[in-house]
Order: sequence, then C-alpha cells, then structure tokens
Amino acid sequence: MSSTGSSSQMRPARLLTQQEKQARVFEEDVYPLFGQKLADLLMANLVLRRNGHVLQIGCGLGTTNTEILQQTDADSRLIAVETTPVFVERARANVPAEYLGRRIFFRAHNLEGKMPFAENGFDHVIANLTLADLASPGTLVSELVRVTKPGGELRLATPLAGTWREFLDVYSDVLVRLRRQESAEALAAYAKSYAEPEALAKQLEAAGMEKVAVETTHWELVFRTGREFFYAPVIEQGPLARWKSIAGKGAEMQDIFLAVKEAIDTYFGGSAFSVSVVAGIFSGTKVL
Repeated sequence: MSSTGSSSQMRPARLLTQQEKQARVFEEDVYPLFGQKLADLLMANLVLRRNGHVLQIGCGLGTTNTEILQQTDADSRLIAVETTPVFVERARANVPAEYLGRRIFFRAHNLEGKMPFAENGFDHVIANLTLADLASPGTLVSELVRVTKPGGELRLATPLAGTWREFLDVYSDVLVRLRRQESAEALAAYAKSYAEPEALAKQLEAAGMEKVAVETTHWELVFRTGREFFYAPVIEQGPLARWKSIAGKGAEMQDIFLAVKEAIDTYFGGSAFSVSVVAGIFSGTKVL
C-alpha cells in the first residue's frame, strides 16, 4: 500500500489576514490605476546626490525604491515609509536583498502628527500621498519641509482639486434634492480639502521652500455603471468610506447611496461614467 504524501508535505495553506488581502488588492487593482501614475511622474527627471540621504513617503510596491538606490552609491541611505506593516512588507519583498538593512530601511508610520526624524536630516524628501486623506494636511507639509536639509530638495505628488469631480457633483445634487443640508455642507468641505495647485505651492513656500515648481496632470477612470463604480477596488479601498461617512450611518446612508447610484445610471445611462483624477507634482529647494 503506497502513500501519496506525508502530513508534513500536506500542511494547509496559511489563510491571509484581512490586511494582507487588502494589500494584495491594492497591489493588483488599485496601485496601477492611481499610485503608479503619481510615482512615474514623481520619478521623472529626478536627479539624486550619489551619497545622499533620502526619505521616501509612500513607497508603494517597492519599484521606486530600487530606482532611487540605482541612482545613488554605497554611501547613500534610503528610509522608506508606508502607513502599515503589511504594506511595508510587500514593498520590502520587491527590493533586492543586498540592499536591505544596508542602504534601505523600511518603517511603518502614521502620517498624522510629527514625523520621527530629525530636523534637516535628508538631502531629498520624496512623497507620494493623498493630502486630502489627512486630518491636518498642513502639518504634514510642514513636517516634510522640516526634515529636509537646507539646500535639499522636496518632491511631492498628490491629487488636487477636481479629483472625483463628476461623482461629487452627482452626490451633491442628490443631497440637495433630499434636503440633507448638513451632509451637503460636509461634502463641500471635503471637496475643498483637495488643494488648488497655487495654494499648495504657496503653503510649501511659507513652510520654508523656494523655487517651487508645479506640474499638473489629469486622467480619467472609466466605469460602465454606478454599481461597477462603487465596487471598484480603487473606490472601495480608497475614498468610499469617507464619502459614506458624510451621508450618515445605517439605513439613512444606504438610502442616500442607492439614490446616488441611481442618479449616476440615470445621468450617464447608455454611456460610460468617467471620473477625473487631477494630480500635481511639486518640487522645490529648502531655503539655506
């Protein structure tokens, strides 16, 4: 009588945690549509000091980490920050092993509040993030400038005013029609949390940057129906929770979002629902 395998050879596969599942969806379905586009713009024409100290906020899948390391030499150091340990580990897995713990160091850190780095510590600070997701985006802008060395460069990529415009217009119309004044005001405040490019450039200058250059770009995400829009990972794992919180809780929120979905299908019936993303790349030098 033969055996096809031992118990040691037939261990059950480890179940993924909820965070690991979210990280996988982010890697496969969200980052290519959103974060990668910002990263490509952020890395274009980037020139680094060969022996520089670099801080990268929002390292994504780790591909840009390797690009940065290839531009620098053995005396350089790169600190790469993501918001959760799971995202850190997925980025770490995509970096060549010979760099780990020698030239690149990963950290998980919440971006609210003060950053755990010394003042004037980095020759280059490179940030790819959504400022509108933060409770106090101005605090992070000041922190990015604080940790940049005098004469050092800060590069920041972030979505700007106009992002999600088509959806926010429909959502606002529904709230007004349903006489949800408080929610309509909260939605207007949310829309304003996406900065205008000129205002963000002035904010960087006020924090201590000079020669701030701004490049803006626009692309569209296309959905066939309202249902496809709300269930798309780029929406579901992105701004959807924030949008729902504006509508309230429980059955009231569900009724409002059903009305929004129906409005999308009515307004755009027979054609695609295209939603805008407007992004800015800001670069400048810290005042000496």
